[in-house]
This record gives sequence, structure tokens and C-alpha cells, in this order.
Amino acid sequence: MDSNLLYLLIGLIMGLLLGVNGLMLYNRFFNPKSHTEEKLRSRNRELEKKLKEKDHYISKAIKSIKEEKREKELIKDGKNN
Repeated sequence: MDSNLLYLLIGLIMGLLLGVNGLMLYNRFFNPKSHTEEKLRSRNRELEKKLKEKDHYISKAIKSIKEEKREKELIKDGKNN
């Protein structure tokens, strides 16, 4: 009788450990995104948006510089003629 009780106790402990590990694995892989991961994704989207804005302003500045240079050349050519 003592051995049956011991086997029952060992089985319960092992089942409990396996259940806790299974729950942890489920939460890690199948649970909706964790709060930290969601914050990181949000921050990443925000940084990508800022980077696109920065690229837009840089390209706008380059176009402006090229236009000014072309206007100066036209004025310079007009004075030489």
C-alpha cells in the first residue's frame, strides 16, 4: 500500500511539473503578443515613420539645392550674354 501511495505522489508531482511547463510553453508561443513585444513593435513602427519623413525632407532639400544651383547658372549665363 505504501508503494502505491508513493507512485501516486510521484505521478502527481510529475504531472504538475509537466502541466506547468506546458502552460509556460503555450503562453510563450501561442499567447497573443506580450505587452513588451507590442511596445517594441509600436516603437519600431514609429521609428520607421520618422525615418520616412526624414528621407522625404532630405530629398526635398536636395531638390531645392539643385534648383538653386540651376537658377544661379541661368542668372550667371544671362549676365554673360
